[in-house]
Amino acid sequence: MKKLLLTVSAIALSAATYAQVIVAGISPQNIVANYAHTWADPGGGWGTPDFNIPGTYVQDTLMIVDDGSTGLNAQGNPISAEGCNPLINDLTGKIAVVFRNTCEFGMKALNAQNAGAVGVIVVNRNPGEVIAMGAGASGANVTIPVVMVDINDGLALIAEMANGPVVMFLGNKTGLFPNDGGISGAATLLPRQAMIPSQLAQDGTEFNFDLGSRVYNYGNQAQTGMSLNAKITNPAGATVYDNTASGINLAAGDSLDVFPGGASNLPNFSLASYPAGTYTLTYTLNLSGPDDYNADNSLVTTFKVTDSLFSYAQADATTGTPTGGNYYRPGTNNQTYSACQVIDNANASRLKADGIWFSATTAAASGVLLTGEEMALYMYKWEDVFTDLNDANLAFNTLTEVANGFYYFPDDLQGQTVYGAFTTPVALEDNQRYLACVQTVNLNLYMGHENGTNLTWNEAYYLQPMAPNESDGTWYAAGFGSDLPSSVAIAVSDNDVNVAELTTVAGKAFPNPANDVVTVAIEGEGTAQLTVTDVAGKVAMAASLNLAAGQDNVNIAGLTSGLYIFNVTLENGKTAQFNVVKK
Repeated sequence: MKKLLLTVSAIALSAATYAQVIVAGISPQNIVANYAHTWADPGGGWGTPDFNIPGTYVQDTLMIVDDGSTGLNAQGNPISAEGCNPLINDLTGKIAVVFRNTCEFGMKALNAQNAGAVGVIVVNRNPGEVIAMGAGASGANVTIPVVMVDINDGLALIAEMANGPVVMFLGNKTGLFPNDGGISGAATLLPRQAMIPSQLAQDGTEFNFDLGSRVYNYGNQAQTGMSLNAKITNPAGATVYDNTASGINLAAGDSLDVFPGGASNLPNFSLASYPAGTYTLTYTLNLSGPDDYNADNSLVTTFKVTDSLFSYAQADATTGTPTGGNYYRPGTNNQTYSACQVIDNANASRLKADGIWFSATTAAASGVLLTGEEMALYMYKWEDVFTDLNDANLAFNTLTEVANGFYYFPDDLQGQTVYGAFTTPVALEDNQRYLACVQTVNLNLYMGHENGTNLTWNEAYYLQPMAPNESDGTWYAAGFGSDLPSSVAIAVSDNDVNVAELTTVAGKAFPNPANDVVTVAIEGEGTAQLTVTDVAGKVAMAASLNLAAGQDNVNIAGLTSGLYIFNVTLENGKTAQFNVVKK
């Protein structure tokens, strides 16, 4: 499973860890980076080195394994590079590169070790998938480091190997270099929202946030005169915030929190006004002299002021909507699974909630397509009374549904961000918590989550829920963790919902998807006109309805398979719109 554990946690701001486990590109220059990874922990039954011990690492040249097998696997990669049989190539002094697929991780690693490898990089099978590597029957005999990276990163490294030697570092760099400072996304304050509606950010009293980060000395020498700078540029590229916390002195292996109220701190960020667009926040750590490893000396994030979206997830630079870099579902889920975002603002009554942006995917191995898949959309008033995540009264006992809708995938839009509208928009209230959720009952479906925003410190500092989720009726305030907020955005607009409520009524169709006949259910009586359009807006059919108890049957046998929009106009001029999928 992609995510096996759902937890609620409030993380103490003072909690610190000095171990710096990385998988890093050393050369050539275009692969120099820190790569997201998991590693084989000896606590899980492996005989591998313990990366929690400072200075435990391997650095060498990559080499793809070859076990002599023929053909390609389901992902189009050579079966020979899965390393499930004794290898026929000599990996002496090399870091083995092996594809995940059919056999146990421990067997792959042992085969590489027996061929002389000094370490192993497993290339994962599905993009965005994060799993632990089980030791299996052979893992206890593996004495070399084993890590796993995302398939996209792995394929990029393999492509570069075709051009010449690629050198990687796997392990714990703490104490490895004399002069080595760093900051971490897991211990840095970020903007409170990544997408904030301009209606809620009219000035600095309405939208502002604190800044700070934990400064580490990973080196084996004491450091004096370290400094942490935070700079924010506005959509025009002009610097609107530039402050530095200076005079940071740290012993080897020590750390210091730069945070509001601390001995070292940065001023709060606020502006008199917020022009719409993308703002960029850059943290930069500087040593008094050169840093022997500076790949972790800066952190860059963005937030966007927009008229139409609210989210804790980053806006894609091209589309402006959230993208799901990672895809997860609960490991023990059997029925319903919901990914949500919380909105709670003192000026929320300026807005109405119109719908939800989200993304989803299915595992390639399942063969399940998204075409026609039904996603339920909900907006709840979260009326349980509690102060913060540490409040014993925190619960999900009083969720009052205030809006709903359905989205039907018109095609197999794997990993694409899509928009589902509520049947009727809902006016928001000031200082009222709401949950906006997208729900599935498909056990093969995974929801999009962030891979570039770690809100661990935000959660610890503000102590407010951001991206809860639900599994089989049980709610989890922290979702899959504050480092993985759901890539859900609430679509909002100016609050003219009272006008909309006067001219629209709720409507739906069942069964949906349908074969030849569908029952239309509308909040109305008498004669109505139905116009059916396809997703391109072309009229596919028209008919008259005679509503009895608000229902009438419609023959759709003449429609081809696909998604259609049903537009109904009642005698009193009120309208309803909803989607129907023709099988």
